[in-house]
Amino acid sequence: MKVKIIGIFRDKFTKELYHVGKEFEIADESRVEDLTSRGLVEAVEVKKEEKKEILSLFEKEFEKKVIVDALKAIGEKASMNMKEDTLITNVTALDEEKTKALKEALGIEA
Repeated sequence: MKVKIIGIFRDKFTKELYHVGKEFEIADESRVEDLTSRGLVEAVEVKKEEKKEILSLFEKEFEKKVIVDALKAIGEKASMNMKEDTLITNVTALDEEKTKALKEALGIEA
């Protein structure tokens, strides 16, 4: 977890002197809690932007994960690391019965 120093202190393990304003990573959650409770550090929240891949399929838009899950549900091979083009190609290669099953899995009336 990334923390920011809000009170000068010397690390009891490394003997390093930490000055106010410095940011660094601490892997041990209990260590973070200890330093936070003593008013020496504060947790720095780093928000990760979640990129949602949207694919057009059957004239509708779906998240990539939804399509992958639907393909798996009908017994087809699919994974999140497949490229968009590969997924679409796999869907277009489905026979009529599998296409109908996929549409049902996606909540599209067949």
